[in-house]
Amino acid sequence: MIKFVKYLTAIALLASLTTVADEEKAAQCSSQKQLTLKIDGAACETVCAELDKALTSLDGVKAESCSKSHLTKVAYDASKVKLEQVLAAFKKAGVKLEGQQIELAVNGMACGACSSKVSKALTKLNGVLNGAACHQSKKAIVLFDPTKVKAEKIVAAINSTGFTVAEDVKAN
Repeated sequence: MIKFVKYLTAIALLASLTTVADEEKAAQCSSQKQLTLKIDGAACETVCAELDKALTSLDGVKAESCSKSHLTKVAYDASKVKLEQVLAAFKKAGVKLEGQQIELAVNGMACGACSSKVSKALTKLNGVLNGAACHQSKKAIVLFDPTKVKAEKIVAAINSTGFTVAEDVKAN
């Protein structure tokens, strides 16, 4: 009987540790942010390497830049570094940002006319540099200036066309 009680106590202890670990993991995941930023078209491999170095010198930041696509993907822990610090690293590396890119899953598009309707709604927004929707992939890819328009407004524009964004988008 004593062994059984010790066994149950051990199981309860493991369960409580697992719950604490799951809660810590959930908190950590909620502080993880991701950005895809378009950089100046003149950026070469050397400039991209300098940018990655400047970004990854920040605590909790991982970055990957591509001189061919001119996109920089940044993952950062918002509990360790602020968005302003991430953006300052671009300035420190001498790289000009052209905008932020998001990819949104869009429900309901079935043909080219559907894609066109969504694309037109996107490009009408002040601050959207490029917006294109594809009914085949069921996605919209939007390049925008985050100082002029927020991701939530982009989602609202898509939803106003009668189609719906499949997931909530929160500003990074």
